[in-house]
Amino acid sequence: MAKKVDEYSLADLMIRIEEIFNENPGPIQGFEAIVQYDIHGEAEGTYQHYFHDGKLTIKEGVESTPTVTMALSYDNFKKFLLGKQSGTMALLTGKVKAKGDISKGMKIETILRKYNIREPF
Repeated sequence: MAKKVDEYSLADLMIRIEEIFNENPGPIQGFEAIVQYDIHGEAEGTYQHYFHDGKLTIKEGVESTPTVTMALSYDNFKKFLLGKQSGTMALLTGKVKAKGDISKGMKIETILRKYNIREPF
């Protein structure tokens, strides 16, 4: 049964994101990167999103050197996922701090728009 994003734990939300992307890999074809999210706030954790060969694998913790690292609150992560927050504006206003290949991080926003994730999902 579909749930609202707030009904997921951070770990379960990462599992659901992986499922959504891998059920329809078209938008991530050709995108190669390790995107690390350092999430803080009401839920905390570090997750690496491995985009390789049209597949997304998400792992908790740091296993590899990321292409780009984004630090943001859990609330802003959920807004970004649902398309309710612009990545560019979040960077400009300090809601997201990024280091590494920022263009790869910005590509995530384009990819998310193609998935058009809405609640419940």
